[in-house]
Amino acid sequence: MNSREWYYAHIRCAVMVEGKEGLRQWEDAVHIFLSEDRTTAFQRALEIGHQAEPSHDEGRRCVETRLAQIVTLECLGTNRTEFQVGLGSSKAKERLPFEHVFYPEQNEPASVF
Repeated sequence: MNSREWYYAHIRCAVMVEGKEGLRQWEDAVHIFLSEDRTTAFQRALEIGHQAEPSHDEGRRCVETRLAQIVTLECLGTNRTEFQVGLGSSKAKERLPFEHVFYPEQNEPASVF
């Protein structure tokens, strides 16, 4: 019996605009999925990335999203029940003193769906 393991794939796509603009932006996504081994996990990550390659027209210009890179591919093991996905960091837009106290318990989280 082949046991499948959890894999974490960080996938980067390029949003490309026809003409002088070229590369408009990078789009990064993390996917977590089961796979038999690293080779099949890499193939699955490529499939996932290629599924996210839509195109549309903006006026006379074609805009395409293209799979650019599988940035990372990590095996997480077989018995995972929780996952952490780092979303990067961003520059603070407000100034807070070191002594500032946060109260996360007082804020109800928003839903993305």
